Amino acid sequence: MSAPLFSVVVPAYNQHKFINSCLTSLLHQTLTDFEVIVVDDCSTDDTSEQIAALIKDDDRFKVITHERNRGVSAARNSGMAAAKGQYLCFVDGDDWVEPNFLAYFLEAYQAAPAAQMVVCGHFGYLAVPSPAKTYDQKELVSNINFGTVGGFSWNKCFIRSIITSHHLTFNEDIDFLEDQLFAFRYADYVQSAEYVPEKTYHYRWRFRSNLAHIGIPFFAARRKMIKILKQESKRTLSEDLNNQ
Repeated sequence: MSAPLFSVVVPAYNQHKFINSCLTSLLHQTLTDFEVIVVDDCSTDDTSEQIAALIKDDDRFKVITHERNRGVSAARNSGMAAAKGQYLCFVDGDDWVEPNFLAYFLEAYQAAPAAQMVVCGHFGYLAVPSPAKTYDQKELVSNINFGTVGGFSWNKCFIRSIITSHHLTFNEDIDFLEDQLFAFRYADYVQSAEYVPEKTYHYRWRFRSNLAHIGIPFFAARRKMIKILKQESKRTLSEDLNNQ
């Protein structure tokens, strides 16, 4: 069987309330040439049972189960390692997407063949509106730092061959800003990226869990992330980021 066009990685841990809406939104994509790799990070509720019931009749969906809870970075890494698609996307287990989520990414890549990343608009907290735009590498890094692009993994469509050829992974030793660190690492190999303003991703702001990352925890995690990037001597670090 030929490889799918898209691979979608869904990390899930104790998503009793939300996994149904997440996977149902992927089941209803208008573009059908994709695989979904759900990584159950050793859930202790009925997440695994819900996953099994939802995907039982669709062989595009696969499940990887961790024997112990390893965190979201490890879950994403497990999914990436199993992915076979040309393009790679991430959808968190408590979020959901519009039916044209994948179709818009494909249209953007077809319209801009030189692009090495496509970023979509999203609903929810931290959305920074902007018209459609092409970013060069410097602008991309600046907007991952603070801006429309952001450090999220879920509003981006990556080219999987860039990830595999450069052995890019999520750092499993940090549990906050791990997605921004990954975005900076990937940007090191991007000369052109497209932003499409259509909002196709629904980010679920969960007050208690997100509030814990505001203030001192955020700045502590940011210092740690910047230290890691400097140790890796990434050339994409903007002057502002390098001086922090």
